[in-house]
Amino acid sequence: MNHTTCRRIIVLLAGIASLSSATAAEQLKSGQPPVLTLTPVRLNQVKAEGEFGRRIGQIIENDILKVDVEQAFLQQFRERPAEPFPYLGCGKFLDAVVRLASCSGDSRLVALKQKMIGELIATQDADGYLGWVKDPQRRIRQLWDLHEASYLTWALVSDYSLFGEKASLEAARKLADNFTARFSADPTLRPDTSNGVVTFEGSQLGFDRALLALSRETGDPKYRDFCVRVLKLGEFNPAIKMGPTSLANHAYTYLGHSLAQLDLFRVSGDPDLLRAPKRAVDFFRHGNGMLVTGTCSEGECWHDTQSGLQNTAETCMGAYVIRLLDSLLQLEGDSLYGDMMERTIYNAMFAAVSPDGRRNRYFTPFDGRRSYDRHGDRFCCHNNLRRFFADLPGWMYYQTSDGIAVNLYNASTTTLEPKQGLEVKLQQETDYPTSGDVLLRVTPSLEAEFTLRLRIPRWCRTATVSVNGAAAEEVVGGRFHSLARVWKAGDQVALKLPMEWRLVKGRQSQTGRAAILRGPVIFTLNPKRNPEFSKHPDFEPRQLLIDPPSVEIPLADDSVRPHGMACQLKAWPPGNFNFWPFIDRMPLVLTEFPDAGGEGIYFLVPDSSSPLLVDDELFDLPAGHTNASGS
Repeated sequence: MNHTTCRRIIVLLAGIASLSSATAAEQLKSGQPPVLTLTPVRLNQVKAEGEFGRRIGQIIENDILKVDVEQAFLQQFRERPAEPFPYLGCGKFLDAVVRLASCSGDSRLVALKQKMIGELIATQDADGYLGWVKDPQRRIRQLWDLHEASYLTWALVSDYSLFGEKASLEAARKLADNFTARFSADPTLRPDTSNGVVTFEGSQLGFDRALLALSRETGDPKYRDFCVRVLKLGEFNPAIKMGPTSLANHAYTYLGHSLAQLDLFRVSGDPDLLRAPKRAVDFFRHGNGMLVTGTCSEGECWHDTQSGLQNTAETCMGAYVIRLLDSLLQLEGDSLYGDMMERTIYNAMFAAVSPDGRRNRYFTPFDGRRSYDRHGDRFCCHNNLRRFFADLPGWMYYQTSDGIAVNLYNASTTTLEPKQGLEVKLQQETDYPTSGDVLLRVTPSLEAEFTLRLRIPRWCRTATVSVNGAAAEEVVGGRFHSLARVWKAGDQVALKLPMEWRLVKGRQSQTGRAAILRGPVIFTLNPKRNPEFSKHPDFEPRQLLIDPPSVEIPLADDSVRPHGMACQLKAWPPGNFNFWPFIDRMPLVLTEFPDAGGEGIYFLVPDSSSPLLVDDELFDLPAGHTNASGS
């Protein structure tokens, strides 16, 4: 183990110890059980199969490897034209390539990241500048130059962290030193913005996280100190305001800096750094901030009307919602964050990509037709979507102080080290979310005692867990269920999560309507699958009146994904709302939300107070709810 690795481990352990001791003291004072903290695993420790693996494979084969990186990115850095392209997203693309290369082990991706990094470093100036702005006086001042440099730094640090490439770390240091020196020399330095719409917080998005990552990898505190002293990261605490007015209300910016605050909190333990991140989650859950699809934003800004029209649900926002939830899950161990993550993954994020994986959506509305992003391979959304798929395997499993936690259910294999000298191979066999049946094969390198924790979703009222075929134990949803025992090779855990249809009440502008869910998946109406309705002159998905008791058993359906499901039920034809008791119902088929032809998820119901309709389990939990960590 080299000195750099040792230093990284010491810094990480110190941060965890500081966090754990402070949090534990607070928990003891309040009489609550101790917080369960989770430690992320390395991307190359998880082999994703099943639906996750299929989608990751699509992004690699049909998207990443189809990009002309010379034309899309490298040419701008090499030529530095007098009128540069407004924004490239090269740093985000490169980070996706690096991380996908790590989680997949694909030699073509390794070669691609080496080619891109080698050619980018060749364009780096002696003073450390790496970018596409030709005039030295315009650097940083050119809008998005700082933003691009932030993610280039992050990608280069990722290459060092995942592949040990020292040249990448050195290039990241030089680039960061160039930009931090300019700010230190002139603290008033700001990128030029147009009409005051773009704020400094928006234009330097990602700079704080990149510098904190650089500080972790190098052990050099100056980058962390810069975030505190110059970027004022500790003071970031804006109110959440509605309306697409400017980047002052920009949701992705808010979450990006909140994530940086959580990174800094791991080192400093300053509770003030939790204010903005926790406010965002509170807004999601209690302020109508999160859509049923698991994301937020309208026109890139905060949104609480629950409208799903046009510019709703920016892809960048969805990707950062999951990152925020993952970070809080690590800190607090509350399974609620995992429940929210899977809702976002299976709906907002999987619907943001075309069926073949090549195109992306800037926004993914649930009311009306969806369109693909016109920016192609550049800009934020497509490249943040690629980064999402690259990070997806890392959100499935976590290590704890006494074992392993399973957060996301998907066919996969991982080998972890819960104790020194003990390796545990976990093999997960499941067709989730088609069913809630999960089989875990546990193979420790030697017989040993440790705790295996399984997230039991809140949508599952009662699950059952059985070890090695023994009598099944009933467990309630909304917690991590703990299995503490001496494990040996050949042990098997059978988890059954019964999936019942849920008709979830609409909120705000969706009041009086209901959405249909099964497990984490929402179902949508594709007019092409329902020609009897769509040919009607009064057809509009959100005006359909459905009959809640008519929902039938799931229908096998491969139109959206292999081994997928569809929902069969009955509805009354449009235009007869006042006479529905006297009109014959018609068959209706709903498909999974990622269906590219989906145009609606909320439908009218005859009685919005019917006991068949339920509140969304992720929002406004009843009084008396406690954080059941299962620890």
